[in-house]
Amino acid sequence: DLVPFDARPRAQRLALYGTRAQLAASGGPIEGQFALAACDRRAAVATYALRIDNNGDAPLRARMFCFGRKGQEVQGYPLDVAIAPFSRCDTLLPVRLHDVGPYDRAVVRVEGSDVAFSLEAPAPGSQPRRVPWLAAVAGSIALTLGAAFGAEAATPGINMIAAPSRVFAGVPLEIPYAYRGWATLRYALKTADGRQLAAGLTHDKEGTLKFNVPNAAGTALTLNVAVAGPFGQRSALQRIGIDANAAPSHKPLAARNTAQPPRISSFAIETPSVHAGGPIAFAYSTNASSGDIWLIDESGRLWASTPIDASGQSSLTVPQGAAGRQLRAVMRAKNGKQDAVAGVAVTVLPGAVVAQATAPAQNAPSTPAPPATLSLSKSQAAPGETITVSIAGAYDDASIVLNDRAGTAVESGDISGGQTDITFTAPSRPGVYYINANVTSGNASQTLIKALTVK
Repeated sequence: DLVPFDARPRAQRLALYGTRAQLAASGGPIEGQFALAACDRRAAVATYALRIDNNGDAPLRARMFCFGRKGQEVQGYPLDVAIAPFSRCDTLLPVRLHDVGPYDRAVVRVEGSDVAFSLEAPAPGSQPRRVPWLAAVAGSIALTLGAAFGAEAATPGINMIAAPSRVFAGVPLEIPYAYRGWATLRYALKTADGRQLAAGLTHDKEGTLKFNVPNAAGTALTLNVAVAGPFGQRSALQRIGIDANAAPSHKPLAARNTAQPPRISSFAIETPSVHAGGPIAFAYSTNASSGDIWLIDESGRLWASTPIDASGQSSLTVPQGAAGRQLRAVMRAKNGKQDAVAGVAVTVLPGAVVAQATAPAQNAPSTPAPPATLSLSKSQAAPGETITVSIAGAYDDASIVLNDRAGTAVESGDISGGQTDITFTAPSRPGVYYINANVTSGNASQTLIKALTVK
């Protein structure tokens, strides 16, 4: 509600030079004062003093108008006055009497998101002669307050330097800051023995200072911050301890906390170009206790897989049959029953490994080694029946995968060079399945496929 500056009747209030108002808004109380401060008859300028205390969270706008004796409205001051949230605005509003014309009162309208009120002050001619000193006093107060608040706003000050008390060696250090005033912030980070690690300056009033703490930084750091400008200087000194006993960056997978949700920080292919029959290397960062990396095609068919390692690096051999295909490397990280997945696309280029392997070398015997062959103990089986998969011929190892028609892996296993067969269990659902064998021999590899009917 508006509270008048004086509660006397209007006939007795004509001697007053202005009004004051208090408003209870939703964001916070708002107060306003508006008064005729001075009038220069020679320059034909009347000066009004305006003070707005905005304790709310929304900006306000003030506009000044002059009302003539017949009720006409003329804008007395051409510019709007903006009042920021949680701030005080002290300003002088000059009115050119020749441009405005005769008027009997000046009104300032203050508006915001949910605020609207007005303040009123008389015209210069409506003031009684017995109180001319009030205008001079009001002008002097307004000028003094404006100068005081302007100097206070321009004086440098440090609002916040949120440096941690301790930090690990070899990890990034981020320190939020905030300062005020017409100034520039300078900073310097030094070790306990005086070595300077970083220094610089910034004009941003708030932000974050970012540093890298080397492993050889010692036992403590010193951060010197100075805010300097024409109206003074403020400085702060903070000490930061360094803990050299930081936890190792790579824990064994089994020793990691499996209660935490798995997280994959990074996953990338390190091999510049991937060729069929050649290796593909992966680099990753995860907190998981176990997981795998798969090579799958667009239909979901599994071509190769390998487990993840605590070192953050794994590799596998791309099958020859994947030449020219657009595959996707998918990493699945697991902590207990929780898992996380990340993927990256890879194009497999054709390789000449098979042609080189089948061509006889200069010093090799004229009779090449017989190629490996794939055979099943039975091509038709009942659900749950055991099938023996055999590899005959010269080879180093073989990766066997039982896929359904959509290419989804149902069961998988490996046959090393010292073995010749492996057993699978026929799936419980009837249908046609495929046995895929990726056989490698030296630098050569080949993919063998056999169909299995379950009914």
